[in-house]
Amino acid sequence: MKTAALDACPKTCGLCCQTDAYDCPNVAYPRLDCSTITTAQCNSIVWRSIIATDCPSACGFCNEGGCVDAVVDCGTDLSICTTIGMQDFVNTYCQKTCGRCPSSTTYSSSSSTASSSSSTCTSYNADSSSHCADWVANGFCTNTFYTSAQRKSYCATSCKLC
Repeated sequence: MKTAALDACPKTCGLCCQTDAYDCPNVAYPRLDCSTITTAQCNSIVWRSIIATDCPSACGFCNEGGCVDAVVDCGTDLSICTTIGMQDFVNTYCQKTCGRCPSSTTYSSSSSTASSSSSTCTSYNADSSSHCADWVANGFCTNTFYTSAQRKSYCATSCKLC
């Protein structure tokens, strides 16, 4: 019965803390006391990223690989991920939803992680934008305003990103 409840309704059955999302070790020397973390901190723009890295088991972030959105509702409007004027916000607060996690983090979602160029690369993904030639000429491939994931997503071949 408990196994069925864990699979079907862990939150409403009061078993959240017994799922895989809460079953992982915290870092040896966290920046805060993991045992005192509150639900408000789990949802706080100030604390979420730190907790995901240092105390993932406290908020159910074990399956996130250290990358979470600092703002809990980034997924309500996915157009922000590609809106030019929102990139600073997205890169800071919506990394998980928009696939902007640093390449040093790992996570279990279907988003792809950023890759860097390599001299051993023999094949590149096709460019998804017809504007790559112009963008490359204007420095798109080296401009740090754009993440590696963005450059790879739009102009992998032109930027020579594996």
